[in-house]
Amino acid sequence: MKELIEIQRSDGGWGQTSDLPSDAYATGQVLCTLHELGMAASDDAWQRGADYLLRTQAADGSWHVKTRAAGFQPYFQSGFPYEHDQLAPRALRATWYDLRQLCAHGYCFS
Repeated sequence: MKELIEIQRSDGGWGQTSDLPSDAYATGQVLCTLHELGMAASDDAWQRGADYLLRTQAADGSWHVKTRAAGFQPYFQSGFPYEHDQLAPRALRATWYDLRQLCAHGYCFS
């Protein structure tokens, strides 16, 4: 847990690698991991991560996670936003992790 907290970025998020910027996918995965390791949602690191997700969420409820895939895959429009970055498995997983963590800790309202 200590190592994850130490690599949290100044913007509150985490990156997929040390040389990539923070994104919702990595941040959602780390928040899920911290939760599973027993970190309380009231912890400062968790709060900063959740705030990062709330600040970077698009108006349609999604998050833009730039693809790291090589550009040889054929592109087709599936209706999910972000054109070539729309690789559905990545985008949907990122959205799922983030929503699950936010809702589990009282950030989602009906």
